[in-house]
Amino acid sequence: MKPQNALSLTILAAFLCMVGPGIALGQTGVSGTVTDEEGSPLPSATVLLLNPTDSSLVRGGITDENGWYHLQNIEPGTYILSVSMVGFRRHHTEEFALKEETLQQERIQLRESVEQLGTVSVTARKPLFEQKIDRLVVNVQRNITSSGNSALEVLEKSPGILINRQSNSISMNGKTGVRVMINDKVVRLPIDAVVQMLDGMSAANIEQIELITTPPAKYEAEGDAGLINIKMKKYGELGYNGNIGGNLGYSSDAVMGGNLNFNYRGTKLAYFINYSVNYNQTENRWYNERTLQQNGFEEIVRSDNYRDPVVDVQNARLGLEYNLNTNTTAGFLFTGYRRKWVTDDLSDNLVHLGPDSTLIAEMAVRETNHWRKGMANISLAHSFNKERHLSIDVDYLFYKHDNPSLYQNSFVEGNMDLMDNEAIDVEKKTPINIWVSRIDYKHDLSSTFKLGAGVKGTFSSFNNDLKISDQIQGKWMVNNSLTNEADLTEKIGAGYLSGNWTPYDDLQINGGLRYEYTNRLLNTSTDGKVVDRSDGYLFPSFFIKKELTNEYRIQASYIRRITRPSFNDLAPLVFFVDPRTFLSGNSNLKSAISDGFKLDLLRNQWSVSLQYSYNNNEIARWQPVIDTATNEYTYIAQNLDYLQTYAVTTSFPFSPTKGWNVQTNITGRYQRYKTSHLPENVILTAAGLTANVTNTVDLSNDISFEISAFYQSKSIWGMMQFSPLGSVNAGIQKRIGDGKGTIRLSMDDIFYTNTWRGNINVPQVHLNSLWKYDAHLQQVKLTFTWNFGNNELKGVSVESGSEEEQGRVNTN
Repeated sequence: MKPQNALSLTILAAFLCMVGPGIALGQTGVSGTVTDEEGSPLPSATVLLLNPTDSSLVRGGITDENGWYHLQNIEPGTYILSVSMVGFRRHHTEEFALKEETLQQERIQLRESVEQLGTVSVTARKPLFEQKIDRLVVNVQRNITSSGNSALEVLEKSPGILINRQSNSISMNGKTGVRVMINDKVVRLPIDAVVQMLDGMSAANIEQIELITTPPAKYEAEGDAGLINIKMKKYGELGYNGNIGGNLGYSSDAVMGGNLNFNYRGTKLAYFINYSVNYNQTENRWYNERTLQQNGFEEIVRSDNYRDPVVDVQNARLGLEYNLNTNTTAGFLFTGYRRKWVTDDLSDNLVHLGPDSTLIAEMAVRETNHWRKGMANISLAHSFNKERHLSIDVDYLFYKHDNPSLYQNSFVEGNMDLMDNEAIDVEKKTPINIWVSRIDYKHDLSSTFKLGAGVKGTFSSFNNDLKISDQIQGKWMVNNSLTNEADLTEKIGAGYLSGNWTPYDDLQINGGLRYEYTNRLLNTSTDGKVVDRSDGYLFPSFFIKKELTNEYRIQASYIRRITRPSFNDLAPLVFFVDPRTFLSGNSNLKSAISDGFKLDLLRNQWSVSLQYSYNNNEIARWQPVIDTATNEYTYIAQNLDYLQTYAVTTSFPFSPTKGWNVQTNITGRYQRYKTSHLPENVILTAAGLTANVTNTVDLSNDISFEISAFYQSKSIWGMMQFSPLGSVNAGIQKRIGDGKGTIRLSMDDIFYTNTWRGNINVPQVHLNSLWKYDAHLQQVKLTFTWNFGNNELKGVSVESGSEEEQGRVNTN
């Protein structure tokens, strides 16, 4: 038996020994009923448990059909309850003390509202960050400078997250194996495609971002760094609501966008419509220089790319939910995505390969990058009773990618023999089809033990048709050495079992085991079958939380994850950056397996975390390969032998004075890794620091001001070493129209410091490379949002089971 499988079975056995004797025990909490003045129960009333000192939200819930509420897992202390429902006056209880038991409150009676209550001064304001047993929650709507931004820009300001806009990649706590989810469903695109999609998605309807470093077993095991879950707004009650908004800004050119969200819920039918459009025209610059020592001479290749892209992105979602009966609900979800990126670039190139061989040339680039996506989902959810629930999902996804490019060379001076073609024409078409089916079952065996199980199957087919032609002496000729067609099929089957056990009021234990089997087949027109691989892995997870005192608690976890190569990582195709710089796939890539451990100590909203992970065969993208004969440079994904990461994170809020709140999050890390693809592999180390600080000041009841900053010290990405970077952002907002409307003015990257710089040094081949990528992230933006309808409306819970499949397709 493999050591990793033996460890998995040992952990599973230990978990089953603990959960086996699970019996019903009480939980610390608050419970009671809510009625109208005549004593009739009020279902779906909102019940909030608040801290009486600052009105911050501690726990929340809604009443059931009998008007009953039960808020659980609450630390002993002094609290108040705030109860509200449309058509009734908000009710606040007196302060009460909660001890180590479940407190039964007296019946709360709500009075009908004749007019809107506008004099209540107690409000429930969530903290910016909330630490939970397996994730850090960022409450996006608490952040003024996030207004008018894209989902990517909001994510970029989240603790421990680093967005590399040069390679369109995301890292979390120094690790790149990240999967992105929307409403608990993984977006099945390669991470560079996800970056582009999020950059065109309006953040107006984002409620929270969850940074899940230790995902439970119900989630797929893909993504060794963890999951980023973007949660959209949800509501309560019947009726309709929505919001409409727009933004206008300036970076190096115009930035504008708009969004519409409409929700309706009736007794049987509910539906929602989301639409957003974003237009962006800004400048990019990519400077790249490399030197290679050859026979006592320093060869030089230098390129300076000026980009002026026009980006038009549209997103649309339509969801319907229909109650077939009191226990069964059918759901339908349709999504559409279109992104068109068009640019006319100019690249200045210098090639100096010898004392008498120098070429200076200009390369004009006309590139269109057009992605279209459609998805249809049908789901069925059935509740056998209050304890047992079953859900079924079937999805179909289709992607179409057109990426034509024309590279036109013009020679300024020098040896033209170094550039053997006058122009390069690239035609690239990529259709992708994905089918997904999923079944999940949940069973609350008792008030203290909950069981979950499920199975899932995925079938993906991918075709990448690349045709490259060279213009030589005015004639176009197909380049047979680079023209290629790749077909990939992939089948993934998975099953999981998970449990949640609360044996005592102050102890919670979660655990699970997941198994995934993958079969992957990749064929190309030039090389035939290049990948035919099958593998299966067990993925255990274990979490434990213990309340130490009224204020302190401690948590620990272990989890195993996997990062599979994306489709474009595997396809052995070549793409041009400039005449001597290319991007290529690597059909020899292996999946990376990660084992991670985490220990947290928490005191109210303050937390400190210790983390350790070991990644075997870590995938490092955009790694350099040099052809010493031609000084041609290829970026390619490579497996590292291993990557070790040690990290410590602390998060703490404080208030210097009334109305001024400061939230700080700091992560320090040390990483050690070994290469596996160099002639002489080396062990390298790096230490780094990431910090996020957000200051919010309430200038009045309607006006707030915010200033935030983030800093990232020197970091690594395989062989790449990045220089420190950061930004300072500020914003001010005013609420208008009795709180229905909001106007915000914000500025990102005030001091123009969010620019990527780095270098690559490979002593084994005497290569040194340095580069700079400026995405021009400094911008000023004015945003307006207006809410209408019933803000307590319950959201439509139609969600796709295949959005987990959308993380491995390249839409950049």
